[in-house]
Amino acid sequence: MKALFIGAGATYDCGMPLVWELTAEIRRWLTPEKIISSNENWKSQGGGWHNDVVSLLVSLLENKNLHYENIIGAIEVECSRERDQSKRQSYYAALGFVLQAVYGLLMERQVKNTHYALAALEDFSSIKEMSRNNKPLWVFSLNHDCIIEMLALKCGIPLKSGFNEEVSIPMKTANGSIRSFPFERLSRKSIEENQYSFFGHGEFGINLIKLHGSLDIFGQDDELNYLKISAIGNNPESLSSQIQILNQINQDIAVRDGVVCTNENIYEDENGEIQFLRKSLLSGAHKFTKKLSQIAPSEFLSLFRGNLNYADELICIGYSFGDKHIDDHIVDWLSFSATRKLTIVNPGINVCPERMKHLSGQVECKPIGASDYFTQLSDKKSTVLKDMLRKARSVAREKIKRELTGNA
Repeated sequence: MKALFIGAGATYDCGMPLVWELTAEIRRWLTPEKIISSNENWKSQGGGWHNDVVSLLVSLLENKNLHYENIIGAIEVECSRERDQSKRQSYYAALGFVLQAVYGLLMERQVKNTHYALAALEDFSSIKEMSRNNKPLWVFSLNHDCIIEMLALKCGIPLKSGFNEEVSIPMKTANGSIRSFPFERLSRKSIEENQYSFFGHGEFGINLIKLHGSLDIFGQDDELNYLKISAIGNNPESLSSQIQILNQINQDIAVRDGVVCTNENIYEDENGEIQFLRKSLLSGAHKFTKKLSQIAPSEFLSLFRGNLNYADELICIGYSFGDKHIDDHIVDWLSFSATRKLTIVNPGINVCPERMKHLSGQVECKPIGASDYFTQLSDKKSTVLKDMLRKARSVAREKIKRELTGNA
């Protein structure tokens, strides 16, 4: 049985950013001048950060050797070190501010690139055949986007993410009308009782585990239940539109009432009561540790480890092996049996990663992109038009990356 492991590079061809690309976007938006002027404005309103916190954030952003996860990790370290409660709160505020910037920029990419992504996903259609040959197909993802969900909807592949209830949540819009949002729900009780909803052995479908949170997953209530946005009418475009509308409702309340909550979406229920949805993105250098509060369910890491054992081949696409909590599990899985195989699909990979060189006989490196990999798997001969469109998208995508990162 094969399983897929998805990193940022897997959705690069669909318009989503790589680490350094997103870092460049953050630096363009979050300039030292903007940080300093914003902080002075917050101070005039009775808030603001400690000057040391501002200085740290400015210095981190000016250090071009650091990408955004390094920057978040450095702030996390200061949060855990600081003993002065007031100053520590400033570090937490700065951490939340950067995480919110990451969420906002990723959401913008997800929404703006919806049609581009759907066109690019034509090249990924061989995943349907892979799903038929591996029932179910387990997909483990570190990405925050909704590209895998869009791909499943586009290809007509049933998908489950562990969420076991369907709910509809009424929310007031700016004009006072009530809009019902469809979600999947996973309660804290279900998590504690291991009552996840996944396809069983021999069933056709994708079992998706999103390990680092997502644009479409939110924590709810004090007991921390989870909600995941559902598509409307099996339309892949509706995932992006739902995220956008939910964000717009949040912004409308902020403008109207001046209520702004970092890394939370606010909405009014049908009774006019304010409710909160906590964003689940997990980033930085201390994922799934007890040093800091995190929304993404840590239990999903155990699901990854347990369900990986169903596979005898793991295909890692667009992952650079930079998360120790992930790499250790993959090494343990590979070490268990000589019959297990790791295939690494990444344009920049030519040799086995250092962490698993002692297992290099079980590792195959394919220095190609995700589109090329899935196209090669297809038993359908590509047409001249499709090849031309793929080439045009590739050229356009590389141009965007160069413009953002400054690479020639």
